Amino acid sequence: MAGDGSRARRPGGRTRQVTERLSAAALDILAEKGVDGLQYEELAARAKVGRATVYRRWRNRDDLLRDVLARFAEASVPIADTGDVVHDLTTFLHAFAEASATPAGRAVLQILLRRVDEGDGLHRMGLELLDRRTDDLQRRLDRATEAGQLPPVEAPFVNMMLAGPVQWFVLRRSRPFTLTDAREVVELVVAGLWRDHRD
Repeated sequence: MAGDGSRARRPGGRTRQVTERLSAAALDILAEKGVDGLQYEELAARAKVGRATVYRRWRNRDDLLRDVLARFAEASVPIADTGDVVHDLTTFLHAFAEASATPAGRAVLQILLRRVDEGDGLHRMGLELLDRRTDDLQRRLDRATEAGQLPPVEAPFVNMMLAGPVQWFVLRRSRPFTLTDAREVVELVVAGLWRDHRD
């Protein structure tokens, strides 16, 4: 066994694996039982770790939820930059649709769409995550503007125009929201942005 600490620094080592198991287990519990059902004892049991391991990572449930939601959003709905903003927004929108259709995704959406008058702190947590993701999207849109692919745009408005059709599809569940659907929505939104800019 090496004595130089290389094991602790190894990327993808036990610490990362345990965190990934805990995050996956937390999402499963959220999907099955909601926020109130997310208890450290069950989380530890499902992830096959000691309860102390959970407490070392997250001292309270708010920290746990905040981290799990952020990990889910970043892993499931990435905001890429390939240089083609229509392609990147299409990929982003399709990933959002696929994530929203999963049990874990629906549980996350319920937290993100929490009303302010529910008074349990989840509304604020959802807003924090949305703000962070909106900032990421704004940076991508700004790069597209610099490249001449978009006029100057505000990410909250673009996000609303893109996400609305997905939520309608997910709620109706008449058929999956396809990559072609995503491309058509993005192209319509981009065309509308240019038209408004020219007007």
